[in-house]
Amino acid sequence: MPISLKKGTHGKFSLQRPLHFLILLPIICYAALAFIALVFSDRMIFPYRGSTYAKSLPGLLFLRATDGAMIATRYWEVPGARKIVVFFHGNYEDLGQLDAIARNITKLGYSMLAMDYRGYGLSEGIPTENHCYADATRVISHAVRLGFDESRIILWGRSLGSGVATQLALEIEACALVLESPFTSAFRTLTGIALLPFDKFNNLAKMDKINSPLFIIHGENDAIIPAWHSAKLLDRHRHTKILHLVKNAGHNDLWQQNMQPALLELTQLLGNFD
Repeated sequence: MPISLKKGTHGKFSLQRPLHFLILLPIICYAALAFIALVFSDRMIFPYRGSTYAKSLPGLLFLRATDGAMIATRYWEVPGARKIVVFFHGNYEDLGQLDAIARNITKLGYSMLAMDYRGYGLSEGIPTENHCYADATRVISHAVRLGFDESRIILWGRSLGSGVATQLALEIEACALVLESPFTSAFRTLTGIALLPFDKFNNLAKMDKINSPLFIIHGENDAIIPAWHSAKLLDRHRHTKILHLVKNAGHNDLWQQNMQPALLELTQLLGNFD
């Protein structure tokens, strides 16, 4: 029986259908990936639900966002501090879990101010990339009201927070941008490369436009966001920059390692810009 390569008919074997399927399969997969990214990415980026703290938390203050939502912030004050760290935490954290980090930062002589993203802790609303940026700008305004001009503000972003801190570094002339376990972009934590024409928290695309000194801390054994993300960010930045790799550290145990060498290197960097 002859094999038809053009048209499949009853009783004849056709190669055209499997060839069509092989051509269409990558297109279907790509379309499905784009659909998932558009519809479900916020749920994946912001998985946190529930608060670890109550309204009695020391240093807690609510700021009203431009659309009326109440955003929870927390302030660790160091009397007489000349600089302030504005800290943006990871996607499984909230203000009630930052005391250990705050102790290390305040020991350096810096005050610290942090916020919870919408839907995190006691902050109201639904978290999105744009909400994070807008609410973070309100937090910066509050830091200025506390007596710190922009040149005395250290932007510090951990993991997801690296996306918020990086965006702010485009908007203000900060003392420094500190990124802890950052990513090149949100989608590339899963794909490794840029597959879609859109992305979220695209740090890599912004890095060469940032003038503030850049200090990156990353665990050598980070399997969630591998250290190559930091290497790419460092390479793209055009001004003063340092990458400090922490030995034996992963993504979630960074502060359980010896962070003193990294903090010492950071204070030396910041001292050069007093």
